[in-house]
Amino acid sequence: MIHQVVSAFVSQLNEFIRNELGLADDMVIASNIMDINGGALMQIENKVCVFVQNIEEEKLLKNTSFQANAGMAPPMFINIYVVIAANFPEPNYMEALRYISLVVEFFQGKPLFDRSNSPELPPSIDKVALEFYNQSIQDLNNLWSLIGAKYIPSVVYKVKMLPFHQQMIKQDVGKIMSGEDLGAARKKLLENLAALGLEEALLRRKKDDDQRS
Repeated sequence: MIHQVVSAFVSQLNEFIRNELGLADDMVIASNIMDINGGALMQIENKVCVFVQNIEEEKLLKNTSFQANAGMAPPMFINIYVVIAANFPEPNYMEALRYISLVVEFFQGKPLFDRSNSPELPPSIDKVALEFYNQSIQDLNNLWSLIGAKYIPSVVYKVKMLPFHQQMIKQDVGKIMSGEDLGAARKKLLENLAALGLEEALLRRKKDDDQRS
């Protein structure tokens, strides 16, 4: 579900920036800043990068007595901290500031995503609220040291109280296919294609026979 929520932000922010600047290409991408080995990722150069900084449980709602079904644990609510960073190396630093300004403008005008304005949200989510999250200099230092990169113009938004419950997670994740499952699926696909080809060949033969008779 988290990936669907972040994807909705990225999609709509892309549309907003394209319209504001008259661009044809997407400028916002969901991606880490660095790869797993600590190297810079080339695909985010001259792009606005969106990634999750932290996921935490909302403690205020932890002890709710709500229960969807007998024997089922109450839903857990989580907050997500999303970083949006403008990765425009020199000499494009002013472009980075321009894009960060557009990001702030977009979320200032749309702090709430719901069914009416964001149909791409997952079915289990009625609405998503965001708020600008202030970070101290120490917080920033800790974040970028953890990432292993130099600071670039960025903002952080807190996505508040996403609900998680057991049945919803099962529906969202679905079954992960093993190698054996993939092999069986491939075999079935090939069988279906072969059967389709044979059926088409028989139809063509029947058509030829009808034309000769």
